[in-house]
Amino acid sequence: MNATTPPSLVIDVVDTGDTVLFRVRGELDLRTGPRLDRALTPFHARRCELDLTEVPFTDSTGVNLLVRHHRRAAHAGGSLRLVSVTRPVLRVLRLTGTDVLLLPGDGPPAGPAVP
Repeated sequence: MNATTPPSLVIDVVDTGDTVLFRVRGELDLRTGPRLDRALTPFHARRCELDLTEVPFTDSTGVNLLVRHHRRAAHAGGSLRLVSVTRPVLRVLRLTGTDVLLLPGDGPPAGPAVP
């Protein structure tokens, strides 16, 4: 990857029948958000969990995307929650007050710190 190549976002989807788990790797921002948006849209009526253990960064675009899908899922009878996040992502969620909406209970343990 050279300096002009945008960071990619990789999404692995694991459908257990009961729950759909999205394992996300890469930065979640204006450039990569549409990919996660497309992946989540068909599953609004399902119970969805996002593992962001390998997401070192998110900006307001990523936060807005997560909140929007959380609301759409609730409206469709499904759910969306984060089951693991990195410390930098957790910090953004706490600063924006969205941690109480997206994280279960006291929130999942933060994944490893990203250097």
